Amino acid sequence: MTERRVLSACPHDCPDTCAMLTTVRDGRVVGVRGNPEHPFTRGGLCVKVKNFEERVYHPDRVLYPLRRTGAKGRGEFERISWEAALAEIKQRFQAIIGRHGPQAILPCSYLGHEGMLNGLGCGDAFFNRLGATIGERTFCASGIGAAYQMVLGMSPGLDPESFAHARFILLWGCNVIGNMLHHWPFIAEAQRKGAKVVVIDPLRSRTAAAADWHIPIRPGTDAACSE
Repeated sequence: MTERRVLSACPHDCPDTCAMLTTVRDGRVVGVRGNPEHPFTRGGLCVKVKNFEERVYHPDRVLYPLRRTGAKGRGEFERISWEAALAEIKQRFQAIIGRHGPQAILPCSYLGHEGMLNGLGCGDAFFNRLGATIGERTFCASGIGAAYQMVLGMSPGLDPESFAHARFILLWGCNVIGNMLHHWPFIAEAQRKGAKVVVIDPLRSRTAAAADWHIPIRPGTDAACSE
């Protein structure tokens, strides 16, 4: 039996890109954990990744094309070849184009588990040649970004590590401890140095409980009014 430890990183579409220590035994991954020596992620892994080896080898992981054989929701599929899958996609695309035109096909994708490898630009040349509708490809993030800019305008982001040097930190509707596990240590470091942390949130989240001051506003009733 041979066992080795491999330095790796989380493959998910996440800006943190957690540093990982992967244990490989006889060519098979048997465990993953965060790398405590990484200066930013500091050994932290989210719940999606901390048991990554179980997901990699899970019997329900899709490894080849499947065609649904039963009603939706029944989980009934049959394995087909890549040639058959591509032929069926081609047939459906041709039928749609023949009936409604190429713009009836709208590609939608995001970075997913392969990050920039298959990125937002994956397939652009193909869909442009096809004459498909041109969209943002990721309507969730694009919608959020457009709404944010319309309400608040363009605003720059701050390096999370710079929070360690702040003297006053205002977190508005943001549960950092629950959703940004690598950001909180820098806020906690500033707090230990004397910084005041204020959380504005209707809910008493874990972050609000750890703050120096929690302001539980009431949505729809606490709006500021001025003449």
